[in-house]
Amino acid sequence: MPPLTRRGILTGLAAAPGLSTQPRGNFVVGPAKTIRKRAPSTIIPLAPRPQLFIDDYLILRQENLVRTTHSPRRQPGLVVGHELGVWQPFMTVFRDEERGIWRMWYDAYAKRPGLAEGNYIAYLESADGVKWRAPNLNLLGNSNLLLPVLRGYGVTVIDDGPGFRDPARRFKLGWWGRPHSDSDDDTGLHVAFSPDGLRWTPYDGNPALRDYHEENDPRKALGVGDIVDAFHDPLSGHYGLFVKTFAVPTDGWLPGPKAGSNFRRLVSYTTSVDFVNWKTPWRVVVPEDRDEGTLEFYAVGGTIARGGLLIGCPRMLRDDLPADAAGPIEGIGYSTLVTSRDGEYWERHDGVFLNRSLDPNDFDHAFAWVGCQVIVGDEVYLYYGGYKQGHKVNRYTERQIGLAKLRRDGYVSRDAFGPEPGWLMTPLLRCDRNRQLVVNAEAARGEIRVQARDRWRKVIPGFAFEDCAPLRGEGLAQPVAWSGRSELGSLATAPFHLEFRILNASLYGFEQR
Repeated sequence: MPPLTRRGILTGLAAAPGLSTQPRGNFVVGPAKTIRKRAPSTIIPLAPRPQLFIDDYLILRQENLVRTTHSPRRQPGLVVGHELGVWQPFMTVFRDEERGIWRMWYDAYAKRPGLAEGNYIAYLESADGVKWRAPNLNLLGNSNLLLPVLRGYGVTVIDDGPGFRDPARRFKLGWWGRPHSDSDDDTGLHVAFSPDGLRWTPYDGNPALRDYHEENDPRKALGVGDIVDAFHDPLSGHYGLFVKTFAVPTDGWLPGPKAGSNFRRLVSYTTSVDFVNWKTPWRVVVPEDRDEGTLEFYAVGGTIARGGLLIGCPRMLRDDLPADAAGPIEGIGYSTLVTSRDGEYWERHDGVFLNRSLDPNDFDHAFAWVGCQVIVGDEVYLYYGGYKQGHKVNRYTERQIGLAKLRRDGYVSRDAFGPEPGWLMTPLLRCDRNRQLVVNAEAARGEIRVQARDRWRKVIPGFAFEDCAPLRGEGLAQPVAWSGRSELGSLATAPFHLEFRILNASLYGFEQR
């Protein structure tokens, strides 16, 4: 199947103009920190980690190549259904290597004897990440419920590992909450801590970040909406947090058709060194000139680091479209990709990553929103929330969790198919002498060759295309050899450019090992 594109599944109006710096009382909302990451003019040191071609950071020049976004493969059936109380598409999943199990935290709506009806954070376990069971935790009755979150939304969990300096705060939990049933005061990001991921102690200074819900509050554009997605950023050592936030009329965008009293849903980002004290959020995912219709965003799920790149999945919302051409306009949702190389400026990429199912019988016919990514061997497991009919339709029965799988680091490739080869040159690189170059590629129907040029663009003797054994297989780490040499050797004496010649093949990235 050819890759899905936004234009292929969407129709609508052109987006309104972008942001400019705007004063709001004593606060200033600056331009969104979005960027298209291009090749730098400095030398890039090659650490032993994946170097991916999702953005253009590693591409100085290219010819006759097509950038392709690859969609994960849906696994049949549901992972977690509404019978376990699922009512929001947000979850955290990871493998607990100490205990040899998989763990999931998710949003549940409970109506059980002895418990107040309402929203809870619930917990599941699995032996394989596919089949899940609800253990009886005996924390809130005989159930798998962990914590009541009064009129709350979202669940995001971080495990800092057994060596974390404060065992009582090893696990971090974040959600958007309302502490009072009869008031919206003190709404925003609530956090809690736990030694085991089961018994939680809420932070006594909640909310850690405020939601300014009043329309006339000048801080509204800086507030934290009802979706939060946290992760640990290994590149900076800080915690990162995506939050749903809202535009205001002076931004100039059309309002979201089903945003209630709010104007339009955007995404902001913030960081913290302790999960309690957060910087003022700044906008990173907003409508742009290239977008169609009344595009909105429900934060960014599943952010992980691969090499020097942070990769997340924005949840895209089109409340102005129906799931079926002749059906009611109840909204559709899908997931794309966003990346960053500094944890401050973010690039939202074109190309639908995980689309909704086009089969009206499927649980994810209207929505497919990624919540979590887990690397498992040579694959990435992507857990996502699916809606069957629309955004606000049957929320207690039609919001369920599914699983899709992707080849590891297989998000985006640079392809050349046809009689003419494609060509790609990197910026100047620096490597270690005793390392080997491996390539992540699919070349079973063609070939890929690699050569090296010096800083003056002259081919380095012994490292020409003609010296390179052609790569003609499929694999995540195919070794490159020049005239039988597998180590980079003399390339380590000075900076160099790598060139890839691609014929009827797909190139995802490379690595120095």
